[in-house]
Amino acid sequence: MKRIAIGLVLSAVAALGGAGIADAAGYPASDFGGSIVGGRTGGTLTWYNRAVGVTGFVIDDPSAGSTTVTFEFRQAGTLLDVQTRTASDDAKTFGWTEPGPSGGFSKVDIYLGRNGSKSFIASVPRKV
Repeated sequence: MKRIAIGLVLSAVAALGGAGIADAAGYPASDFGGSIVGGRTGGTLTWYNRAVGVTGFVIDDPSAGSTTVTFEFRQAGTLLDVQTRTASDDAKTFGWTEPGPSGGFSKVDIYLGRNGSKSFIASVPRKV
């Protein structure tokens, strides 16, 4: 059952990514992914002039609690915004464009947590 759910999520992510390929053509992109006990995440950051496009998935294994992926958008050392996406006993896809400041974001820090914990996954610097 888990393999079917993961296959469906990956298909949905591919569909999300496919819909944005024409829009994102020519813009640099960075892939991310990671896992913790009970959950995992993955996806792509697309670096526009100011904004960052975020597409991906978060999966929570069937057990008590939920899994949350947290995105911290930064310019230099300043935290400008935080976005989270959560799944509980299932898989969720996500996709949005985070508007940025003049000069754009310099990096996105990504964390994955379960039941209140928060583990560092990646610090993804802006691609130019």
